[in-house]
Amino acid sequence: MGPMHFTQSNTPLLPQDVELLQTVFDRVCDERGEDPSSVWANAIARTLIAVYQAGVRDEELLVAVIPGRKLKKEFYAGSLKMR
Repeated sequence: MGPMHFTQSNTPLLPQDVELLQTVFDRVCDERGEDPSSVWANAIARTLIAVYQAGVRDEELLVAVIPGRKLKKEFYAGSLKMR
């Protein structure tokens, strides 16, 4: 297993970082029927950025950190095995 990559919270987000975070944010808002400008959506955006800056780079895991969200069964079964 290779070294884990972590970023500091003051590290600037690159365009590809913002693109992934926007994709996750849009997906969560769409699946929940949430207005992207709502207070809830604002809190979700802050959470996603914090978790991303802590080192989570996988779209499914980012979606899963949102309260009330669950990992897709096939992702959980195949990707999170302990080594």
